[in-house]
Amino acid sequence: MAADRGSALFQHHCAVCHGDDGNGETAVSGLLLPRPTAFRDGLFKLVSTANGVPTEDDLVATLRRGMPGSTMMAWGWMPEDDLRSLARHVRKLAVTGRAATIAQTAEHSGSPLSDEQALAIAERQFVPGPAIDGGAPREASASDVIEGRRLFERHCAGCHGVDGRGVAATASWPTDGTWLWPRDLTAGWLRGGASHRELANRIRAGMPGARMPPVALSTAETELLVAYVKTLVPEEAADHHVQWRRTIRTPRVAKLPDDGDDLAFGKIEAVRLPTTPLWWRAEAVSEATLRAAHDGEQFVLRLEWSDGTRNDRARPDRAMGDGVAVQFARSQDPPLFAMGSADAPVNVWRWHAFDPKETAGMLDLLGGVPHRNLDVPIGSTSPAPRAESIQLAGVGTVADATGGGIPLQVTTAWRDGRWTATFRRALRARSAREVDLVVGEPTLFALAFWNGSIDTSPASKSITTWHVLLLQP
Repeated sequence: MAADRGSALFQHHCAVCHGDDGNGETAVSGLLLPRPTAFRDGLFKLVSTANGVPTEDDLVATLRRGMPGSTMMAWGWMPEDDLRSLARHVRKLAVTGRAATIAQTAEHSGSPLSDEQALAIAERQFVPGPAIDGGAPREASASDVIEGRRLFERHCAGCHGVDGRGVAATASWPTDGTWLWPRDLTAGWLRGGASHRELANRIRAGMPGARMPPVALSTAETELLVAYVKTLVPEEAADHHVQWRRTIRTPRVAKLPDDGDDLAFGKIEAVRLPTTPLWWRAEAVSEATLRAAHDGEQFVLRLEWSDGTRNDRARPDRAMGDGVAVQFARSQDPPLFAMGSADAPVNVWRWHAFDPKETAGMLDLLGGVPHRNLDVPIGSTSPAPRAESIQLAGVGTVADATGGGIPLQVTTAWRDGRWTATFRRALRARSAREVDLVVGEPTLFALAFWNGSIDTSPASKSITTWHVLLLQP
């Protein structure tokens, strides 16, 4: 049954962040900023109706594209029927959550309702209203641009800024606890698509789940304002941060490049993969470049990413250093936000500039206080980097697994604000804790990056969605 399918998909992929009943209160959600939507509130970000209630198509569109600027990945790889089953289950959670609130309010007011009565009211409240009439795209004349800018400055600039880059001060505005983040339209951090219809819907309907109010405009004014907003969004930026699943077709070469042979690596196709920080910060890693090849026996993977500060020296005021990890799944349908499970462990290749566990005692001794018997610079030390292949069977296994893995060959370099990490390993797994990389067979993998200057724990990182590694014959 479709209802059962939607519930199963939700439990497998979504409940870890949104909660079993969609209340958004989970152990993981506390680590995320923005926090996952609580469906029981009935407030969604992407809607196309006058009353702010999403249609099934609205929910499916959100699932398909994800929500750039948050940890909501794109589910475009999922079959359409599954997307719709999942959307219907999300709607059910929203209705039942609202019914519980209605019943609780009625009880407190001295006019209790039965569960059936509360559910009936919630169902009526969650009926989508009339569709927004956003008009049609138009080629804006010079006078249209002037009028569009005037509308933007009147209705949008208070949060998005006159230049469309967002007003930083909104982070300190008092709210009900919802984090305000008016998006930088010029950088492509768009919650929804950049088509005329999608922009018109967000302007006219607002985004109830993001505290963006609807704007009362005529259809003609909507056309002018959308035309102006589109001038602020570079064409190449519209989907720049969407976490689409990519298939990395890895070529077979006669000879793998040596670690320092940048010219040889430059001949391998570079694939850009967007990342998203679990806890949003402007300085977090937002994308990486991947190059990979194999020779039938060995596999090489080179990753490059921007990081303006080199953090490979332990300090008392720094919890950890820079790092990168590659996670390989053993199945074709792993949960998105899980580091494996008891029945489906994952193999993780990790490199960290230093392991906090190895330096904890030294940092306690240092603490910025001179110690005559320690031949270590006061306030910093450079322990050996940690490179290993480990197996994880859930978040709770990370602490025990790190430091006890199989040594891994990783060469790193930091130059001009960029890290490069080159991983090498035989295609054949060296133990049952590793994943075999088989030519012609897809393997799902995901990436994680740490910036030691801002990440305060191993849980504070930037990640990718699952991508497909396919070694070519």
